[in-house]
Amino acid sequence: MSTIKDVAKKAGVSVSTASRALNDNHRISQATKERVRTAAKKLGYRLNYNAKNLTSGESNIVGLILPVTGQEAFANPFHLDLMRGIAAQLAPFHYEMAVAIGQTTDELLSHVHSLVENANVTKFLVFYSLTHDPVIDYLREKKLSFVIIGQPAAAGDHFVDSNNHLAGYQAAAFLCGQRQVKRPAFVMSTDQWPYEQERFAGVQQFVTEHHLMLKKLVLPADGTKRLVVDDFDSIIASDDVNYLRFVTGHDDRLAALPALCFNNSRLLGMIMPQVIKVDLLPRLIGRSAVELLFQPEKRSQLVDFKIIE
Repeated sequence: MSTIKDVAKKAGVSVSTASRALNDNHRISQATKERVRTAAKKLGYRLNYNAKNLTSGESNIVGLILPVTGQEAFANPFHLDLMRGIAAQLAPFHYEMAVAIGQTTDELLSHVHSLVENANVTKFLVFYSLTHDPVIDYLREKKLSFVIIGQPAAAGDHFVDSNNHLAGYQAAAFLCGQRQVKRPAFVMSTDQWPYEQERFAGVQQFVTEHHLMLKKLVLPADGTKRLVVDDFDSIIASDDVNYLRFVTGHDDRLAALPALCFNNSRLLGMIMPQVIKVDLLPRLIGRSAVELLFQPEKRSQLVDFKIIE
């Protein structure tokens, strides 16, 4: 069985450096960490993570904090793909995931408190961004390591994001150019999350520059109120869930209109393959978020997107 001395020798470093590298010490360069991890993998060496956790007072768990959602809310396919990317990137670090969810902010905050105080979790990925959010404020107050997926509300926060404004602009250009439409409707949730507002702003910029018309439709939270669905010839939805909610909850003719939505989920592709999708590459976003979490010297990263017809 290989030992830490064998790993150090193969990597060309001291035993103490090898140990610190495998424990992700911030004083060890990323290049050295990768060299030591590669040597450990080739030798079949596995760090005793239970002993590591007892020594450091930290667990090998990353907390995933999802936005507050009601009990009847749809599961978000984007979040599931984020988790797949996160899980794949965490595996080499021998970290696991724990999910914090809640129907209210207080409930969500209580779950995060429990992860920190009872499970010694010190690393988090936050699946949303809001101004004056008690959960994110708590992470800052405790000086915990966290990465926000989206544009941060405070300077200095680490984050991974897509350029949602540019994505909105290019999406509108693609739909209007390919389908020759002139009066799109932009459909978004009642929460009007920052990423939805940024996508809407990009669409609005294109429409304004090209002297077209744009209608903004906000879906009611409870799904019981029906919207007025006239005065537009196409649909741009802030994500696939909102598109499906809109076309299945209103006039049957809506499903036949030229449409584009953000996110390229398999579900939407199976149900309505004719819809143009903006693939935001959530698995890549998830992997990038983990990279930032373990590289505190790097503050942010933008992930590209692609339009799929």
